Amino acid sequence: MDDSDAVFIIWTIVFGAIVIGGFWLVAYAFTARQRLRELAVRERIALIEKGLLPAPEVDPVRFERLTSSAKRPVSATAQRYRSAGVMLMGLGIAMLLLLAFAAGAPNVGIGIGGGLAALGAAVFFNGVLLAQHDPHVFPGPSVDNPTTEPPRNAGQ
Repeated sequence: MDDSDAVFIIWTIVFGAIVIGGFWLVAYAFTARQRLRELAVRERIALIEKGLLPAPEVDPVRFERLTSSAKRPVSATAQRYRSAGVMLMGLGIAMLLLLAFAAGAPNVGIGIGGGLAALGAAVFFNGVLLAQHDPHVFPGPSVDNPTTEPPRNAGQ
């Protein structure tokens, strides 16, 4: 057994440990989430048994946002980023195919075309993130500024 075989065995063991650790972490996260859901159901059952009315949802703002019938308008910035990302990915794939097959340089085609396609994927992903986190598009119900004063017609 020479040095290259030993290095290969070490890298295989490290990679296997990382894969097994990742599976273990995912399984642990699933069981922890299942335990939290079970505790929430037990709490809800306990409230019902005591004659109390449990809340419809833990996060009322999220509940309203999910159940509202109003469609969320599409952000123009996010739409532009997604469109530019798709165009860059197409250009990258076209460059890859042209350079790999027409010019006969597959390594150059993969390098240049793959780079442009990766850049397009990054721009597309940026557009997706902008669409999800654009605060100006759909603010939802406001709970940040509750009023503590009575209504104006309360004394009448």
